[in-house]
Amino acid sequence: MADYRLTDEQLALKQMAHEFAVKEIRPVAMELDHNPDPAKSAYMPRLIEKAHKVGLHTMSLPEKYGGGGIEDLYTHCIVAEELSWGDRGFVGILLSATKITHLLMADELKPFACEENREKWLRAYCQDPTFLISTATTEPDSGSENNITTYNDPKGGYRTTAVRKGDEYILNGNKIFVSNIGWAKLNFVYARTDKTQGVQEGGASLFAVPIDAPGVSFGQVYDKIGYRLNLNRELILQDCRIPVSNRLGPESAGLKRLRRYMRGDTLINAASMVGLARAAYEATLEYAQIRIACGRPIAEHQTIGVKLLDMWTQINAARAYVLQAAWAVDAAWQGIDGEKIPVDPKLSQSASYYAHEMCVDVCRAAMEVHGGVGAMRDYPVEMYMRNAVCMLHSDGGVINKRVRLLPYLSAEAVSAGNGAGRR
Repeated sequence: MADYRLTDEQLALKQMAHEFAVKEIRPVAMELDHNPDPAKSAYMPRLIEKAHKVGLHTMSLPEKYGGGGIEDLYTHCIVAEELSWGDRGFVGILLSATKITHLLMADELKPFACEENREKWLRAYCQDPTFLISTATTEPDSGSENNITTYNDPKGGYRTTAVRKGDEYILNGNKIFVSNIGWAKLNFVYARTDKTQGVQEGGASLFAVPIDAPGVSFGQVYDKIGYRLNLNRELILQDCRIPVSNRLGPESAGLKRLRRYMRGDTLINAASMVGLARAAYEATLEYAQIRIACGRPIAEHQTIGVKLLDMWTQINAARAYVLQAAWAVDAAWQGIDGEKIPVDPKLSQSASYYAHEMCVDVCRAAMEVHGGVGAMRDYPVEMYMRNAVCMLHSDGGVINKRVRLLPYLSAEAVSAGNGAGRR
């Protein structure tokens, strides 16, 4: 039986994240969001240094290197909800820390994931208040098909190439929509190393590319409708030379194998959508209690009251689903009482899909309750709606999440007890 009660440590982290959102994120979120220059909308470095001081920037990194040592996904989801309640974009600091930790702590991803590089990069991350990483996957001609596990045609997938020449790889290509590019000190880049194979089962490799590597440059900063506190930019690789030792795992390992070590991103993002929806709901409840129509607060009108109840119910249902999935992932990776429990492979994607759709529904309802002022930039619900819709296109998008679920809903998977893909 799963026990979802929070420990004292989790309660303290939840409170710290909420206080940080109240004191540091909320006061500047709308100002940053409304800046017409997308490069100046981002939270870096203005808020990261403050997050570093309280430990949020490094909470995911091992204590051995100076981090907070928080490993479980369940705790990350709790913290992500609170930070996203402040602003959805700021949760990128958690994703940055978890990704570098998971990639560098996996012994299977040597040569780069070795103790020498752990000591170098994880310690640098903990000591540098503005250290971030990026994960570069999307390209101008290659997007969501890289995430669809049933698509493995050699004609699809990455166009960015990595060609080995002696003790080096030479990388060429463009990556787009990449978070933190230009600020990230270390960039994890997916590239094609075998054009005869699809990227899922083979053909693709993962490389660590430092910001100052020869041949690295940066293109346009993307002007998004929402999620503006998280900067997205183009990464340009032109005869970029990196040592063979910067490859993570075997050459042409394939995405399925590599992404086993990127656990957590999907559900941290899902928990963030719960936090965003909660922010929209709370703003709407407050407004409905002070907005007078027909002689009384609109919250007392049955139609509005039912809508508020529906919003509250959806948020709590999504939170429960996300935390259930996070608990299951932790049980599979870390085990319970010494035993690792297999996880249903469709659980994380399903919870994430539901949370994203829920958030858009709640934010739309928030705008409806606000009436005409809901579309005004003086009120935060307009920003919440833009953030929610923007996230439907993040990490492959919600449609992509549905497609990822389809292989697990086949007759073969059902008859096998949904065991496909268990680790």
